Amino acid sequence: MKRTLSTIGLWTIVFGTVYFFGVNGGVVLLAVLTLLAQYEFHGLLEKSGLMVWRGFTLVFGCIMILAASKTLNRLPMPLVGTLAAAALVYGALAIAKDPANLNRLAGSVLSLAYVPGLMMFYALLVRDFADSCDRGHGVGLAIWVIAVAKFTDVGGYLVGSAIGRHKLAPSISPGKTWEGVAGGLAMAALVASLGVHFAAHWLPYNLTVTNAALLALPMGFAAIASDLSESAFKRRAGVKDSGNCIPGIGGALDLADSLLLTAPVAYYLLLMLDGS
Repeated sequence: MKRTLSTIGLWTIVFGTVYFFGVNGGVVLLAVLTLLAQYEFHGLLEKSGLMVWRGFTLVFGCIMILAASKTLNRLPMPLVGTLAAAALVYGALAIAKDPANLNRLAGSVLSLAYVPGLMMFYALLVRDFADSCDRGHGVGLAIWVIAVAKFTDVGGYLVGSAIGRHKLAPSISPGKTWEGVAGGLAMAALVASLGVHFAAHWLPYNLTVTNAALLALPMGFAAIASDLSESAFKRRAGVKDSGNCIPGIGGALDLADSLLLTAPVAYYLLLMLDGS
C-alpha cells in the first residue's frame, strides 16, 4: 500500500512540476533526483570500502545535469569537460601527496559516471528532440522513457510473483526470474505503445505505435540490467535499500535504479530512428 501511494504521489509531483513550471521545472526535478541518488550512492560506495570526495562530486553532478539541458545551459558542455579534466589533474596531484587518495579518486569518478553521467541523458532527450515533438520540447519524451523503465519493473514484479520459477540472477537479486523478465518486457511494450497512442503530440513525429513497442524491448532489458546493477552495489554494501526517504520504495537511488541505463539506450535508439 505504501509503495502504491508513493508511486501515485511521485507521478503527481512529476506531472505537476512540468505543468506549472515547464521544461525548467522538469530539469530541476531531474537534478534534485540525481543529487539525492548520488548522495545515497556515496553511502553504498563507502560501505564497500571506496571513499568519495562528496562535496565536489555532488556539485559537479548537478552541473552535468544542468549543462546537458537546453533551457538551463549556462555552462556549455566543452567547459564542463575542461572542468572535469582539471578535477582529474587535481586528483592526480592529491594521489602524489597521499597514495590513499587513489581510492577516493576512483570512488569519485565512479560516482560521477554512474549517476549523473547516466541521468544526464534525460536532459539530453529534452534538449535534442525538442524540434521533433509537436509541443516544441522533449519533456514528454523523457517522461515516456521513464514510464517504460518503471513499468518494466511493475510487469516483472506482477508476473514474477505470480508464476516466476526460474531465477535470473540469484546471487544478486534472488526475487527476479526469467518469467518476470518476459512480463516486464511485455509491459514495457504495452506502455510504450499506449503512450504513443494517447500522447503522440508530446513525442517525436516518427515514433509510431509499432516502432515504440519494438524500441521498448531493448529499453526494458536496459531497465532490468540497471536494476540488477544497483542490487549488486547494495549487496556489496550489505544493505537492503539505498535509503528510506520514500515509503514503500526506499531511497532516491532505489527509485532511479532502473532509469540509469535506460536513458542512454533510449537516447541512442531514438537517434537511430531519427536518422533512418
